[in-house]
Amino acid sequence: MLRRLAIKNLAIVEDLELEFRPGLAVLTGETGAGKSILVDAVLLLAGGRGSSELVRHGSERLVVVGEFESDDPVRAVLTEAGLPLGDAILIRRELTPEGRGRAFVEDEPAAIRTLVRLGEKLVAVQGQNSEQELADRAAPLELLDAFAKTQAERDAVGQAAKKWGDALRALEALEASRRDRARRLETLDFEVREIESAEPREGEEESLLSDRGRLAHADRIRRAGETALGALSESEDSAADRLGEAARAFAELASIDPRESAHAEEAEELKRRIADLAAAARDAAEAIEADPDRLTQLETRLEKIARVKRKYGPSMSDVLSRLAAAKAERAELTNIEDALDRRQREESQCRDLYRRAAAALSAKRTSAAGRFSSAVEKELSGLAMEKARFRVVLQNQAEESPRPDGVETAGFLFAPNPGEPEKPLERIASGGELSRLQLAIRSAAANRAGCARTLVFDEVDAGIGGRVAEVVGKKLRELARHDQVLCVTHVPQIAALADQHFLAEKQAVKGRTIARVRELSGKERIAEIARMLAGEKVPDTALKHAQALLQGAGK
Repeated sequence: MLRRLAIKNLAIVEDLELEFRPGLAVLTGETGAGKSILVDAVLLLAGGRGSSELVRHGSERLVVVGEFESDDPVRAVLTEAGLPLGDAILIRRELTPEGRGRAFVEDEPAAIRTLVRLGEKLVAVQGQNSEQELADRAAPLELLDAFAKTQAERDAVGQAAKKWGDALRALEALEASRRDRARRLETLDFEVREIESAEPREGEEESLLSDRGRLAHADRIRRAGETALGALSESEDSAADRLGEAARAFAELASIDPRESAHAEEAEELKRRIADLAAAARDAAEAIEADPDRLTQLETRLEKIARVKRKYGPSMSDVLSRLAAAKAERAELTNIEDALDRRQREESQCRDLYRRAAAALSAKRTSAAGRFSSAVEKELSGLAMEKARFRVVLQNQAEESPRPDGVETAGFLFAPNPGEPEKPLERIASGGELSRLQLAIRSAAANRAGCARTLVFDEVDAGIGGRVAEVVGKKLRELARHDQVLCVTHVPQIAALADQHFLAEKQAVKGRTIARVRELSGKERIAEIARMLAGEKVPDTALKHAQALLQGAGK
């Protein structure tokens, strides 16, 4: 879901920031007021093609920022791209008048292809300038699966694809090793000997570093110990001597005044603690002595450990893991035929498991394709497209590798008018038809599982009015129970059903045209819907009609 959208220097927008809530949000305004600019901004955030023509004249750069709620599919894309994770995701897109652009996710530089992948999970834009979702090759299959409720089967196929892929790669690696078995065995033998000669042990390096530090400062340690020993007990007027005098004095006080007994005991305890400290200082001074040979041994050992870590690390744990892996691979290559036989059986079993899972998914898709086509056509009939035809086409793909979404692709064929042949969606010219088709498809699959996205409809109301417009508005509001819906509209019946109503306006500031967008409520919203009903001059009857529309929408 889109939480916030900020735009600077996009076409006639100078500086704009909007906050969105769940539900249905509409954007209205007179023609040319800048309504489509919001659609352009969302498309840029979804990885759409940037153009220098979008940059406001005289500006150094265009900046669009969007804050979206994050979910598991989004976090999977972020993890794969090595980008930060969080409950929200901040996407920024910049363009200059020279056509140079940059993209950022959570203030980290990101490739446009990453924005495209994120956009597929975050938004679906449909309208006169975009077929962003329905032209996406993966979208028809995902929408069919949503209608057919195939999540369990799709998950099973994904898991089976991973297992088969892992087994296939392991088999291919072993076959490649067999082709160059002698050289590979020689390499593995060298690695094992090199690591074993270093005799790596967990925790050894830390102990050696500690010993080296002590030996390197042996003279300082001895001097410090001797100084502490002298101050505590062996010099004239030492702490032990003075504390002894104090202890005897407190003992005499206690013999006179029993209340001083506790102080006398404390003095005796201090004498014992001073004696312990003195013993520790003596041990420190006597236990260390300069040993250049031992220091050299430590340096040599540490350098040997460092070399093996540089080559097989970075940590000692990694070195030991590499040793175990090299030994295992060497053992496998030594008995290559047995290993190949085992790997081939594993790959075959995983392939059969994948095929069974894919067959179950295919069966459910095939069963649902006709019902989905009929459900979409039924939705279209209520959107002033009674004669439109819609069909889902499934096509099997060659099983060259394990595909996590199954063994077929899906496509949508559409004929908006009788007597016309069905065509792929990318060959349908009318943005209004495409918008209503997407609305019909979304409505047919509205009870799907999954996380909410932001659906953007531009020109969904083209060529409709009256009862049909009300039906479109109700379908949009129904969709908004599952997904956030943003709709650019000229139809008052749709605007009246919105949870949020934004108005786009043009103003002249210092001889420049600037588009502004603000949220409407109360009397302002009534006045805007009345304008949509009546035009520039708004009679009282239009205001009453607008108020009635809003009251009816509230019910």
